[in-house]
Amino acid sequence: MLPSILKLKCPKCHEGDLFVHKGSYRIKGFFDMPKNCPKCGQDFEIETGFYFGAMYVSYGLTIAISVAVFTVLIVFDSYSLELFLLAEFLVLLALLPYVIRVSRAIWIAIIVKYDAKAIEKWKVKNIK
Repeated sequence: MLPSILKLKCPKCHEGDLFVHKGSYRIKGFFDMPKNCPKCGQDFEIETGFYFGAMYVSYGLTIAISVAVFTVLIVFDSYSLELFLLAEFLVLLALLPYVIRVSRAIWIAIIVKYDAKAIEKWKVKNIK
């Protein structure tokens, strides 16, 4: 499951892209997701407001990043409140688009389970 989350792939088949545009840092349309997986047909719009739950995942990831920045500053004996706030701001700003995408990928992976034969099943279903 972890490789599909980090590569932003469909949780059901681990092959289809979760987002229309591959680049996380594209200004326009970096949230855009297809309605269905192009490989297995999994519905990415499970219900209205489904991805609101990804905000909780995003919050957790942001806290983890904050702890990591704090730990790095402590380990290198460079901690000061001003430096921590500046480093935290810059790191979170740089990672924000990727964190949002990964949060969505984690959220849908919690609900949709992997099926090794998902692509085959979808092809058979669409042939009929």
